[in-house]
This record gives sequence, structure tokens and C-alpha cells, in this order.
Amino acid sequence: MNHTSKVFHASRGSASAAREAGVKHHAQRFLRRVAGDLRLRTGEHEIVTEPAQRGHGCRVTLRTNRLMLEVADTPGRGSQTVSFRTRRGRKDLSGGGDNAVSQEQLASREGYEAFLGALRLTNGLDSERR
Repeated sequence: MNHTSKVFHASRGSASAAREAGVKHHAQRFLRRVAGDLRLRTGEHEIVTEPAQRGHGCRVTLRTNRLMLEVADTPGRGSQTVSFRTRRGRKDLSGGGDNAVSQEQLASREGYEAFLGALRLTNGLDSERR
């Protein structure tokens, strides 16, 4: 009997769906943590998930009235990017220019604190929520 690996028979669509589900799960956890660290109340923010499209990976976004923080999957490179930008109200989906955040910065405690400081400044949060 011929034994071949399941990889040869697996659907590529299901493999990418599993990858997308994993990315969405981790991105949502990260964004919930950021919202908690910024002490955003439930009605002050929303986390929105956009499915992957041809040539683009999925995107998960934390949105407030003044800020959009986005985690985007880049399937070609096999990595995720984190960026944030300003926003004028809930209907503004374009906002200002992207401010990319490196993975190295998020890996260190000092870098993460600096990142939160930049988000507080961008979102106009006062120091009493720290």
C-alpha cells in the first residue's frame, strides 16, 4: 500500500484558512491587551476583523474616535505588520499616514511602554488613565 503524506492531499485553501484564523486570534488578543493597557472603556473602542483578500492577508483593527491601530498579515513574507494612524471620528477610515511599529520594539518592555505612550498621545488620552 502506498503511504503518502497528508500534505500532498491537503487543500491549500484550508491551510491558508487555518493560518488566517491563527493570525486573527493572536491579533485580537494583542489589541485587547493594548486597549486594556490604555484603559479604554468598552464603548470607546471596537476591534474589527477584515478577512483576507487575493494578494492581501487579513487585517485586525482597534478603532477609537481618534486612533486606528492595525495588525495586518503579509502572507508573502510570512509576517505581520503593526501600524497606527490618527483619525477624525468613527466614519474616517483613511486617517493620516501610517506609523509602522517594529516587532523588535514590541518585544521589549521599554519599547512597548514607548509604544503605549505614542498611542496615548495620538489618542489624546490624559495622564489620569495611566
